[in-house]
Amino acid sequence: MAAEDCLRVELPPEFGHGTISGLLDRVFPEDEDRQREIVGHFDLRANPDLPEIYAVFLAVGKEWRDWRCALCLTSTNGQSLELDAPVSRLLAPGPDGSPLLSLRLEQHYRALEYAVWHGLWESRAELLAWLRSLTALYYIDKHEVRLDADWVPPDAAPGLASALDSLQSQGLIASQDPADVQSDEPPPWVITPEGRRFIAGLLTETESYIDLYDHFQDTAVDFDRELVEFGAGRGADLRVQTFLDEGLDPIRTVFLLRLYDGTLDARLRDWTEAIESDDYYDAVLEPVVNRDSLDPSAMELAVESGYAWLEERQEQARREEQQRQILRRAGGR
Repeated sequence: MAAEDCLRVELPPEFGHGTISGLLDRVFPEDEDRQREIVGHFDLRANPDLPEIYAVFLAVGKEWRDWRCALCLTSTNGQSLELDAPVSRLLAPGPDGSPLLSLRLEQHYRALEYAVWHGLWESRAELLAWLRSLTALYYIDKHEVRLDADWVPPDAAPGLASALDSLQSQGLIASQDPADVQSDEPPPWVITPEGRRFIAGLLTETESYIDLYDHFQDTAVDFDRELVEFGAGRGADLRVQTFLDEGLDPIRTVFLLRLYDGTLDARLRDWTEAIESDDYYDAVLEPVVNRDSLDPSAMELAVESGYAWLEERQEQARREEQQRQILRRAGGR
């Protein structure tokens, strides 16, 4: 939303008690009946866009409760506020003399916290170790970055050091044979045959995700008419929600897709710094938490239609291949 857009709500006096967190829960409740009760008090003559604006804040509240994002709260003068701050201490006289609380809400998406909170990964440390090892392998493979095998990472690069140790212990990288080094420089890390097989397996896995789910990135659903359209240019990106519904780890699938599409190339010049940053991985994995979604019934319809669409495309491809074979045989005669 633009900075000048806002939602003004007049509340009963009792809402001035408690914390900001409690206030947000009351104004933007999870319960749909309570939501409708609040919407029923809107003055739509004064502002017909209120339901749409309110829906934006409800979506923020849903993502916050689901640990998909953290909320950064500030006052109108830029003062940072805590969610457990008492509302009564933050009230100021408004233009008409009544108590006024002005809040600015900013979402900070937190894919790493989400993954651990929902049990997708045992711990943040385990997840970061996996991400960093694949990142290091990616740059050594695709961009042929040179890292000397006897290089001692500085104290500022513990993540990279652990990643290289992990790759070596798994037999995915090894020190190049000194006899193959064409200069007096120390031998670098190189990818082993086992490492090549590992990378090939990741590519096969990633391409299977693309084949099975890529059409869900543009999905238009009309649940009342039971119509689903793919690739219309006006649909929602339901890939991550589909991964979740199909029991896949969205962290793994999204990160492999990001490796595949070259997202990490943007940090080629300073990748050794990026690999140390938790915020970097939160940004790379943001699609996991900043995603489109539908209610369960509509989502079920979308997934069923998606598989039917895919099966139809595959059948069409088989028919076209059969026709090409027939034409080749006929031409050979």
